[in-house]
Amino acid sequence: MKQRKVKYTKVVASYDEQIERLRTRGVKIYDEIKAQEYLSDIGYYRLGFYIFPFEVTYPFLDKRRRHTVKEGTTIEEIVAFYYYNVDLRNILNKYLSRIEIAIRSTMVYELSNKYPDNQFWYVDPDVVSSEFIRDFEMIYDKTIRSKEPIRRHHQKYYGKFAPAWKTMEYTTFGNLEALFGSLLHTTDQCLISNHFGEPAISKFKNYLSVVREVRNSCAHGNVIVGLKLTNSVEAKSKACPTLEKGTQNTFNGALRIIDYLIHQISVNRAEEMRNEISDATAKLYSKAPSLQSLVQQKTGIILPPT
Repeated sequence: MKQRKVKYTKVVASYDEQIERLRTRGVKIYDEIKAQEYLSDIGYYRLGFYIFPFEVTYPFLDKRRRHTVKEGTTIEEIVAFYYYNVDLRNILNKYLSRIEIAIRSTMVYELSNKYPDNQFWYVDPDVVSSEFIRDFEMIYDKTIRSKEPIRRHHQKYYGKFAPAWKTMEYTTFGNLEALFGSLLHTTDQCLISNHFGEPAISKFKNYLSVVREVRNSCAHGNVIVGLKLTNSVEAKSKACPTLEKGTQNTFNGALRIIDYLIHQISVNRAEEMRNEISDATAKLYSKAPSLQSLVQQKTGIILPPT
């Protein structure tokens, strides 16, 4: 049955009213000036997403949900959780960018060398699907052709497209994922997946979809701890030989894929990423120790003993 719409009646609240609402929910606020600073910096609506894990009925979002937080929850703990997610997004963005660049570089190198006389293999119907070519032509004309190096190329040379090594530099990660899935020959796909130590093409496709989803979540400022993936992480892969029940759609599984890919690119960078995540997590626990079990469950991040 279609839900019946009603008129929206909520109105904007002042900082004093927002503070009172938080107290009504059970949040401990001892310094109202500092609390107002938090609300001014973050925003009441945005902060609400980070209050959710502190609620007594977490993780329920249905009729069982009550907005009351657990006894003793302070606004400082909630803000610490907010900034932990900011830190995680910033850390991940750096390494997800490294993964994207490596995948793009590998794809261009391997396939351009396999088809040395075909600079435009990415729009060749003998190499990729006609559906991809049709869609990519629109993307090229709408967003890529106007890029300065591509514009200069077309001023100097004939042809509808620039060579792969120029064009691919301006594609999104979603474009790269679509291109990989549209390659007609499994041997071409294996050239790329094997470079990252994953012989199973279907598993590598799963890596790409998970990385894209996490990258988008980071770019849009979503809550990372507790992230629910629309693309389940597949087990029995090089990245995830086994998966605990219930982690297929969580950040836990996604982080294992990210860690695996970074490790394939650079062992040193993988170690750096782990250290940065551990430092950010330790900082959170120093301010909100009650979140340790939740973070471990949702992310799989377990700090080494000190």
